[in-house]
Amino acid sequence: MKLKHLVICCALTFPTTALSKDSAAAFYERALQFQQQKEFKKAELELKNSLQQDDQFLPARLLLGQVLLQDGQWASAEKELQLALAGGAAVEPVVYLLGRALLAQQKVDETRLLLAGYPQLQQKPDYLLIQAGYQKTGFHYDDALKTYQQLVQQPLNEPLASEAWYELAELQFRQQAYAASQTSLDHVTTDSPFATRASYLQARLALSQNQPAKATQIYSALLQKDPNDAAALLGNAQLLLQQGDAAKALELVSKFRDQNPNNPYGQLIHASILGQLGDDRAQSRMLKQIQQQLATLTTEQRDSEDVLMLTAVLDFSDGRFEQTVTKLTRYQQLYPANVQASQLLAQSYLQLQDYRGAEKQIHQAIQLNPNDFSLQLIAAAVARAQQDVKSEVSILASTYQQFPQQADVQKAYLQALLRAGQSDKARALLQKQDKANEVADQLVLGYLQLENQQLNDAQITAQALLQLSPDKVEVFQFAGDVAAKSADAALAKQFYQQVLTLDPHYKPALLSLASLALQQNDWQQASGYYQQVLAKTPDDTLVLQLLADAAIRLKQPQQAIEYLEKLAGDDPKLAPARLALLELYVQTMQTEKASELAEALTIQLDIRPELYFAKARVHLQKHDQDAVRHNTDILYGLWYDAPQQLVALASLQLDNQDSTGLDKTLTRLKQFNEQQPQVAMLEARLSLATGQPKLGLQKISKLEQQQGRNPAITELKAHLLLADNQRDAAATLFESMYQQSGAIEHLLPLLQAKQSDSSYVTHALGDWVKQHPNDLSGTLLLAEQLQKAGLTGSAIEVYQQSPLLDSQPVLLNNLAALLLPDNATKAVVYAKKAHELMPEQPDILDTYGYALVLTDAAESGLGILRNAEIRQPESSLLQLHIADALQRLNRASEAQTILHRLKTATLNDDEKRLLQKLLSK
Repeated sequence: MKLKHLVICCALTFPTTALSKDSAAAFYERALQFQQQKEFKKAELELKNSLQQDDQFLPARLLLGQVLLQDGQWASAEKELQLALAGGAAVEPVVYLLGRALLAQQKVDETRLLLAGYPQLQQKPDYLLIQAGYQKTGFHYDDALKTYQQLVQQPLNEPLASEAWYELAELQFRQQAYAASQTSLDHVTTDSPFATRASYLQARLALSQNQPAKATQIYSALLQKDPNDAAALLGNAQLLLQQGDAAKALELVSKFRDQNPNNPYGQLIHASILGQLGDDRAQSRMLKQIQQQLATLTTEQRDSEDVLMLTAVLDFSDGRFEQTVTKLTRYQQLYPANVQASQLLAQSYLQLQDYRGAEKQIHQAIQLNPNDFSLQLIAAAVARAQQDVKSEVSILASTYQQFPQQADVQKAYLQALLRAGQSDKARALLQKQDKANEVADQLVLGYLQLENQQLNDAQITAQALLQLSPDKVEVFQFAGDVAAKSADAALAKQFYQQVLTLDPHYKPALLSLASLALQQNDWQQASGYYQQVLAKTPDDTLVLQLLADAAIRLKQPQQAIEYLEKLAGDDPKLAPARLALLELYVQTMQTEKASELAEALTIQLDIRPELYFAKARVHLQKHDQDAVRHNTDILYGLWYDAPQQLVALASLQLDNQDSTGLDKTLTRLKQFNEQQPQVAMLEARLSLATGQPKLGLQKISKLEQQQGRNPAITELKAHLLLADNQRDAAATLFESMYQQSGAIEHLLPLLQAKQSDSSYVTHALGDWVKQHPNDLSGTLLLAEQLQKAGLTGSAIEVYQQSPLLDSQPVLLNNLAALLLPDNATKAVVYAKKAHELMPEQPDILDTYGYALVLTDAAESGLGILRNAEIRQPESSLLQLHIADALQRLNRASEAQTILHRLKTATLNDDEKRLLQKLLSK
């Protein structure tokens, strides 16, 4: 019920009312009874009524997922269970239920990814069962067999035991291990939910061993028990068909199809029967229906002209140039010459650096449409890519003669002339233009001169423009750019400020001023200019990235994250920025966001070391050692010749307790002489991690003799001394470091070293909280220390005096928990505030629910306690609170069931006292 060290950064507020909770809870309790009676439709209706009253009532959401799963509504069950998991339901059993729903829909990859997110469960029987299920469904039979065998060797309760043996038997049947399959089936109990499925498998085993009479006997027994048994109907019909009794088979399959009209297997057997009865037309029609059902798009349809072109265009727009070439090559094989196909092929070949292919296709496109200047520009780009300046100028000269009024053509021609060293010809070309466009033409020339590093010519152009048009923002902007390129920052700033006098929102000037500020390392001023741009264009991707960079420099990571999160996720050009966002997520411990982004980037990017390094750290935060090891193994190869990066890799392997990988990395690092001090530090850290502090101290002592003391060595030495129980020596070092840094990272180990001196610890924490009243962790530690000392009243005062109290649900909850024994009425006020700030946290739900129970609102309290139970079913204290609520509601038998179960549980002293109190009622 009490949150000890949970630091809550933010919470969503969901206002609730007692009326909606009461109604939702009442519907939920009725649904529980219907579920126990296997009346799933009625239970489903009650649960939907519950959620209609309160769509945040998590017990109803989870139970609805279970009911839908039991009723065979796989997709609906998946949806509800996903919502329950996202809503904060306890991982067990939701993950297992969700895994079953996914497997029922053949969603192998989704199931695998689901389990990969919960490595802490990997030894649990239910986890192993789902793992084996996706291995089997994904045709990894050997892996599945090992997992099933590992599972059935564990002590299992029913019905899980029968399910495991049945699944193992079914796998062994697929592997044609019939004797082993029969042995496994013998373990399935006749009264288990899997007895019927075991009978189906027994029939298939009989058929595989050429015992049709035994199979017929099994099917007959099943149909006698349930005349509408779909699997028995279909299996028996198939058996009768094999035996030549098509008429009887048709009777059975027709009955099956009355229940399952669109089942493809039923349709296939039906078609076979029709064929055997000689109705070829009906059989043909049936087979066509099956094809339409199993494939929405046939090969012929995929090769149709419109579809083929459309998919090629989509591939090209997504940067999939090889797929574009494949599709358009087939298009040209199937259909007449098409200028769009040739143009896209030319551009794709250009991107793939196949210049001969690009040249061939663009010439073909120009022949088809000689009046499209954009095709000529592509032809010039192909020549430029091959560094054929003469051909490029020739193509563009011809194009300019044909399209003299096209600005893109003129610009491309001017650039080509300047690259070819023909500046005079470029200027002469502009002088021939209409005088009305003289300023624009001179600006084009000036910027082209800047691009080609012709600074003297650009300065002459700038002076001419300032005389020609001294009132245009573009002219002052260009003059500033020329000054900036000429390293005259003061003059450039004057020109840019003059631009802003004419137009305060002119983006190029604001960006240029920001650039000048960055040259002076004035990130605050640069950020101010960026903000002015963003105020006008809030979705400007360049400025968002620049602002994020400035925020990082100013040590404002959350601000940087907010800027980068505004970038489009599907733009491959923004992948580097999203890599930076991933790094920020990792640094700020936003693990789920980091995991989602890492998966997206893995699809978007080729092999990038920084991506694998980030992914490894994300998996480390999720405690998935195998996934960390997979990524660090890749990094070892990528960084084999990069010693500084190998140091970072070794540190990560050390954190992951990957001794094999670490040994390999350290061996490689020892081959680089300049890295030996860092290797020694890593080895000392390894000694600390493996519980050998004396060995670590020896290494640190040797390193001190070689390198002298530095902060990193001193801090590691202090931790080694603390691990070696040399608390006084460790305290001396930590106290010195804390006096210099004032950081909580040094205070906490100092308090650990001084833990025998409770007055020192309490005093130090008190001083810290006075100096840092907004430090949530410090406040929690101080209150806990006072509570340990038996000073509950002082702990209550710490909470009540904290300026964070009204905004932090953890403080409100802990204060309410301390008040509960003696002042439940006051406790419920604080508990309610905590619940309003964080309505889904199980400890908060427990405190609030029990406070209501103790203040004569047992029915409302029970509904909230049920909500907590879904999220934290293993809490003994919560179960005691539920039992107390049930007793107060005169539901004694339900309460006694809970209390008797808790008699054998491991309880603390407070829980034991409450249990005895409730048992004595």
